[in-house]
Formats: sequence, C-alpha cells, structure tokens
Amino acid sequence: MRTGKSTPTVLAAMARGARAGAVASVLSAVVLAGTAGVAQASLSQVQDGFEVSPQGAWVRATGGQASAGFDINQGTARSGANNGWLFATNGWAFEGFWAPTNAAPWYAQCAAQIYVQSAGAAQVGIEVWDGQAHLLASNYPFVGGNGYQPVSTRRWALNGVNPVFVKVIIGNSSGAKFVRADDMTLQCYW
Repeated sequence: MRTGKSTPTVLAAMARGARAGAVASVLSAVVLAGTAGVAQASLSQVQDGFEVSPQGAWVRATGGQASAGFDINQGTARSGANNGWLFATNGWAFEGFWAPTNAAPWYAQCAAQIYVQSAGAAQVGIEVWDGQAHLLASNYPFVGGNGYQPVSTRRWALNGVNPVFVKVIIGNSSGAKFVRADDMTLQCYW
C-alpha cells in the first residue's frame, strides 16, 4: 500500500500508535483493578438481552391486574433491538430467565444484574432462585428518572446450584406502574 510517506515514517507512526495502545491498555487494566475490589481468578458469565426468541427464552407470570410482554424492534431497548416490559395496576408481574451455572465450580460467588427503565418512580425487584424455590439473592430498589438504570443483587454463594432463575419483578396496589427491562447478566467468580 502506498501512503505517500516513506516506510520508516510509517513504521515510526505505527510504533507510536502501538505504544499509545499499550499505555491505554495498561491504564485500563489499572483502573479496572482499582475499582473491581478483590481480584478474581476466573469468571463465568451468562447474558440475555431479549434478542433471540424472548417468547421462548423468558418465563412470564402475572397476578391480579398486571401484564408482561416484549417490545420487538420498537426502538425502546437499552441495547440491541428488543426488551421486556412489566405493567401492574393492582397486582404483580415478572419476567425470568433460567441461567445455566454449570461452567462455574460449586464454590463460586455470583451476582445478577438487569437494567430497568420506569415511567415514573417504581420499586423494582431482581431475584435469583434455585429449582427448589429457594431464594438465593434479591434486591428491591426504587428507580425512576430518564434512561435505563442497573438493578443488581449482592454476591451470593453458588453452592453447586445449576441452573438459577433470574427474574425482574414489580408489584403494585395503588396506581399504574410500567417498567422496561433489558440486558440481564449473571456473573460467577472464583
């Protein structure tokens, strides 16, 4: 390829770019190591953003005056093309995903996260269950405002459970609550 510059000049520019890239990589690693807390040796991660057949991959359930569904190619997703949604006026609704954990050893520590966007203030839950209906982790923060916000669990001990059921849930008994959900992630560390 001819650039109009001599080969030594091009090679020198490439070397400067490589050094800058290496410095940026080292700085990124230092920043991540400084903010990540205790260093972990390994990581297993499961993600689902409602992109591949959400009707078949996600379990939906409702009680009372509530509903749950999916926005497919509607331009409302945090990333990708699709997202889930929950609505409740006097009841509850959830969407959940069975996440395999067999890639992690029994002693791993895990945490789950999903991004939610609410129309007004709403209390949204994230829950992680095993197959015998034991609640492993949960968090029920209030969210509101513009854009998607992360809702996460604390770390919890896997204890060999496989798979786990990660769900986003809302409940309401006064007025209407609407929440969109996207980009579920389950991470296990060891």
